Amino acid sequence: MQALNRRRALQLSLATLAAPALAQPRPEKLVYIGENQGGWKRTLMEEVAPAFERETGIRVEFTMLPVDAWRARLKAELGAGSTGIDIAQWSVQMAGWMAPHLLDHEEVVAKIVQRDPAFAWDDFLGGSKRAASYDGKLVGIPYRITTGILHYQKALLAQAGFAQAPQTFAEFERAALAVNAPPDRYAVGIMGKQGSGTYTSLASWLYSAGAQLVDFRTGEIFINQPKAVEALQFYADLVVKHKVVPPEVTTWEYDEIIAGGQRDRYAMTQTFAPYGTLINDPANSRTAGRWAWDTVPGQTEKEESRTWIDGHFLAVPRYTRNADWAIEFIRMATSKQWHLRSMERGNAPPRGSVLRDSDMVAKLGWPPVAAAAIETGFPTPAHPAWDTLELALRSGVSETLQGQKTAKQALDTVAADWQRSLRRAGIRRG
Repeated sequence: MQALNRRRALQLSLATLAAPALAQPRPEKLVYIGENQGGWKRTLMEEVAPAFERETGIRVEFTMLPVDAWRARLKAELGAGSTGIDIAQWSVQMAGWMAPHLLDHEEVVAKIVQRDPAFAWDDFLGGSKRAASYDGKLVGIPYRITTGILHYQKALLAQAGFAQAPQTFAEFERAALAVNAPPDRYAVGIMGKQGSGTYTSLASWLYSAGAQLVDFRTGEIFINQPKAVEALQFYADLVVKHKVVPPEVTTWEYDEIIAGGQRDRYAMTQTFAPYGTLINDPANSRTAGRWAWDTVPGQTEKEESRTWIDGHFLAVPRYTRNADWAIEFIRMATSKQWHLRSMERGNAPPRGSVLRDSDMVAKLGWPPVAAAAIETGFPTPAHPAWDTLELALRSGVSETLQGQKTAKQALDTVAADWQRSLRRAGIRRG
């Protein structure tokens, strides 16, 4: 009932808004280019866009593409200085090559706040703003922020003598050994397929061990330093040494880690925070109601807990002729009211007040944990060279998970590959 009342209040507030008095001519439409994975954009497309059209008379034309086609379209059109894109959706790894083609979004925020003092830019979590920035410049407004948190079946851990989620790597290992019950249920689920999920499945262990990746300014490589080696070896030992991971995880990525939780194939996992909604969904999960959430363990103490941050952002290209109207759409889409509504429909908003909303906490459970993780997390690298470096990292992690190499051997190979790639990219150490 509270959600319905909130929705009704939102509808009434929108009905009272007048179209903004903007200096630019009113276009017939705004062109939005985004990617088509996941249902988290439903509110944006099915509710915000129609509300914007009612308020302004401007239709939003969505072109939603598969990931590779989406990136290629943005690179081609923005690289050519095309005026045909009014709103560009981008993700963290795209920031480096997108940034030169986007407005300074500090100025965009200033315009939004001037129009709408209730916009509350301070409500956006600090980690979401870091993820939306490149080279010290804000280049987008956060819409969806994902991060890695610990999902665990509370009763299973309690039965094994663990009154709370594991706080350190050693506690996690002990809990995993205690709750491991093959072949039906294993202790830990991971995305073990060599692919785009490799980094997010490993990164929390790296960062919580105090490891770093690379300094793109100097070319200094840290991926094979002791802290990173310790983190990867700990992660790989779960598979190779302790055998507390389902044997089929070498085929697991995004859909499979969700399905594995729903089918009770594991008791714990570090994965995307909003996957908690799907894993705990009564309509689709045999483990619904059993899950709890916490920030990831630290290596030797909880205070060391760190994770990764990724997400999607809405931005105005420098070349659009409709910047003011594009800004107005982004203002509406990223307002607290619409972010709250989008969360009801599967989004993971960047606003602290939304993630800590009492109704959402009661309904979903994981949001305040995500908020805490985002505040101290590290954004996925955004430098254009990262795409190449990540491919080498995937290979090294996969070799370690399969027991073909030790963590040190694999990461030394990765570091050598990174050195060559950085040199080709014109980034040299010292």
